[in-house]
Amino acid sequence: MYQVAVGYQFAENCWYSLARSLYLDTYNGKTSRHPHLTGQLIFPTGIFIFPSNYFINKKFCKLIGIFLYLKAVNMKNIFLTIYAMLFSLSIFGRMENGQPLDGKLFFSNQPFTSSATNTKSSFTSADFIYGRMEIPSGTIKDAFRIKENDNKLAFLKCRLTVLQNGEEISYGSSNDYILVKDPVKNGSALNFDILPDPSKVTTVYSMLDDFSAGIGFNPISTLIMNGHWPTGDYQVHIKIYSETTNAYGDQQPEDKWPAIENEFDFKFNEDDAGKILANKDKIKETTQENAFRYDKLPDVFSNPGKLTDPDATTAKIAAILKRDLPDREIIKWVAETYNGPYWHIASNDLGIPKYKYFNPHIWVAYRSNGKCYVGDVTMRQVYAGGGTYGQLEVAFTSAGNVPDKGIDCNKIK
Repeated sequence: MYQVAVGYQFAENCWYSLARSLYLDTYNGKTSRHPHLTGQLIFPTGIFIFPSNYFINKKFCKLIGIFLYLKAVNMKNIFLTIYAMLFSLSIFGRMENGQPLDGKLFFSNQPFTSSATNTKSSFTSADFIYGRMEIPSGTIKDAFRIKENDNKLAFLKCRLTVLQNGEEISYGSSNDYILVKDPVKNGSALNFDILPDPSKVTTVYSMLDDFSAGIGFNPISTLIMNGHWPTGDYQVHIKIYSETTNAYGDQQPEDKWPAIENEFDFKFNEDDAGKILANKDKIKETTQENAFRYDKLPDVFSNPGKLTDPDATTAKIAAILKRDLPDREIIKWVAETYNGPYWHIASNDLGIPKYKYFNPHIWVAYRSNGKCYVGDVTMRQVYAGGGTYGQLEVAFTSAGNVPDKGIDCNKIK
């Protein structure tokens, strides 16, 4: 399999940046994101490092991104060209601290509730750690000028920087999105997890602002995993901020971004790494399960579409779901309403049919490992030759991309 890396991972505020390296798998045409990495360009032949606390001119970054995409097969020339361009142009500049807001960040080894009590400024790696941001008046939405994305999800950004003796350590920076739900958005305080007890997780971090990737990862434990931190004394700097735009919709420079920041001392012991990394996986599982739970079944279950095609009858679909999804106990399913043609034929490059996809999605509410979820299923028939197709089968499930949303089992009626 042959892979090329697109030059997106230059800096946090680069127009082309996805906050993580993006890989294109040219063998199967699918896109996959590399695990949590910051401030690096990853290639099959090695690592090209850029300081994570620097920025690059956006037009230059775009140019380099396109250049890398077109030239990724010649790694030696890429590195030589990039080095020459970087050192011949004054494109690096220290990132500004942002526009300070009238507010405070607090830290504790206990989850915060309605006030900043039992605060601390130093922790050990054996502690659980939580944060709380408060503004003295108004709402977080107004103070940070929060704008919802296309999925109607509001968010803030959290930059976590780890230093030792005043210098940022290797794998010591993470810059991620925090989901901000309506009660918080319209209030004056944000409680958030830093290194939480997995059973008390409340914060949804993501690598992307649409929360479609990286949901459930924990920034500091991921940095510990990637950096293999040695035992020692560290400082953890946390900045909560919003990337604002001007009246024309253009992103403003960082010195105009509203921000609140603070730091704490962190005494790390390598002996605690095993527990931290085990908790990291539990945090991910808990967050993914609870991040976007349904309070009730989606409306499609009360307004299903009708099945009139003889190749996709109610009886046939029920049998296929049971056969192809043996790890799920299907409690309820419906076909969505679809006003177009029932089927879509997918052909290869020669125009020969491969599949016939059933256009209406099948929505399923199901139980798995004692817990209930809601997702959708795409069905198809495989071309058998001579103008005929085989029997119906499950082609894809929504859980193949991101975990299905959970729901209380007693709400499936």
